[in-house]
Amino acid sequence: MSTNGPDALMEQVLEKANEHAPGNLFEVRRLDEIRADATWIAENNLLGNRFLCRGGALLLAAPTGVGKSSFSMQAAIQWALGRSHLGLKPHGKLKTLMIQAENDDGDLADMRDGVFEGMNLSPSEQAEASQNILIANITTLTGVEFIDAVRSLVEQHKPDMLWIDPLFSYLGESVSEQKAASLFLRSGLNPILQECRCGLILVHHTNKPAQGREKSDWQAGDFAYLGSGSAELGNWARAVIGIRSVGSHDVFQMVLGKRGKRAEIVDENGKLIFASYIKHGSKGICWEPAMAEDVVPNGKARKTATDLLALIPSDRDISQAILWRDAEKAEIGVNRARQLVKELLAEKRIFEWLTQRAGTNPAKSYARLPQPDRNEK
Repeated sequence: MSTNGPDALMEQVLEKANEHAPGNLFEVRRLDEIRADATWIAENNLLGNRFLCRGGALLLAAPTGVGKSSFSMQAAIQWALGRSHLGLKPHGKLKTLMIQAENDDGDLADMRDGVFEGMNLSPSEQAEASQNILIANITTLTGVEFIDAVRSLVEQHKPDMLWIDPLFSYLGESVSEQKAASLFLRSGLNPILQECRCGLILVHHTNKPAQGREKSDWQAGDFAYLGSGSAELGNWARAVIGIRSVGSHDVFQMVLGKRGKRAEIVDENGKLIFASYIKHGSKGICWEPAMAEDVVPNGKARKTATDLLALIPSDRDISQAILWRDAEKAEIGVNRARQLVKELLAEKRIFEWLTQRAGTNPAKSYARLPQPDRNEK
């Protein structure tokens, strides 16, 4: 079913919502009738201290290509086992339904196996996590048709947590159009979450940042609006987590943009924090907390071997002198570049080439492949 703009979408969404509306559409209670006691919390809390509850939604916003899908996979696996993911604790073992459009079976299998390896999960832990995570690939539906599919899947499988990855694939209208966003989120998804008593994590992209990093002077609640498009996204979501570029290929900042106190993520001293540095792990496909040495005092991520590797061509060698020059342009000092070259050589991610010169030492260059025989070069 195709739509012709937000007005047509409104008509279809409201028609579908009315089909599922209970007889008493709006419950009205006196103020002293509202309860949120220990029993209510035990039945409704999903993450943190009511950071996300059943019937609510969390917006996960991050730049393209940083690893949103692997972040999602790792979180789902950790929470399926009742474990914390980067400090965010689930309320029990959570059953997940993940609806996604950006990864084929090869990608999904790589992420699953990479997380299993990176987290050192035993076969029994892998089996338990797999039992609690269901994945549906939907690549052809948008708008009202997608909402119908979500309702059918949620009613059938009854997850604790629903993931939708990404919003761009399913909205069917401009994400900057507030009316379309409100209809999709509030009239489309909210009734499903509330009637089926599950939580939602909606994965979304941030705007393309200038010069490889997000706006540097954002503060506190500004991060609720990291997601690309209408401000309705940040307003609608009960909680917001942003993954923010700090200019590195490996190290990022995870920011609690909304209701961060309720996430109850703490540092090593037990103090509540609202932002932390995270990085791609060295084993498997896995995220892990960044160490102090990964971040320099000005808040930027310390340049890594992957950052230097990006400066080395894939099809030819680059001279040492030019590599040092390009490294300085990329804010990698020569001493740091020398350390990273040693690391890349030891891991055989690059190779040293030597070219003989008359009357002096051989010229050094680096490449991603071993140096060919002299007669072949």
